[in-house]
Amino acid sequence: MSWIRRLFTGTGKGGTVYSVDKLSLRTTGMRSASEYRVGTKDGKAEVSFLEGAWDDGDDREPAKTVLCREDRVLKLMNDCRLLSWDGFRGKHPKGVRDGTMFTLEAIVNDGKTVKAQGSQNFPRHYRKFTDGLREILNDPGTDDPREVLNDPGTDEPREELNDPGTDEPREEPNDPDKGVMQ
Repeated sequence: MSWIRRLFTGTGKGGTVYSVDKLSLRTTGMRSASEYRVGTKDGKAEVSFLEGAWDDGDDREPAKTVLCREDRVLKLMNDCRLLSWDGFRGKHPKGVRDGTMFTLEAIVNDGKTVKAQGSQNFPRHYRKFTDGLREILNDPGTDDPREVLNDPGTDEPREELNDPGTDEPREEPNDPDKGVMQ
């Protein structure tokens, strides 16, 4: 049956993301909390990065926000097969005392909700997706300086974003790019 799905959707399991209304990807760990947010309008995508703890409905200011072409975000979502993440529940591996937890909620394709979550257990291409969002934030790919939004309250752009929480390499029992068999 999967060859039939690939024939009609072009991507296999999950299909193609052709529009995104909003996306929130939250990560928490022992020493950090962060969130990526994506929203689109009129062919542009607004990508934001927020740091620190939150409560539902909070009004934190983004650490960085940029505008880029919507097709760049859609390509990233499809390259990472985001629709196939729907329903992913990554259980915490035995013997791991701490780690990184994530929660993803996206509304795509005119109302389809995609939800995924895990604790030190990630869907396939997770790292590629977060690296891609960081890359967009650091280089939105626009020649119009009005489309790069600076830090709130300053006229200076922020420094490039590192992996949230640490500048040191992480040792992870499960490779997020390979996913975890369930």
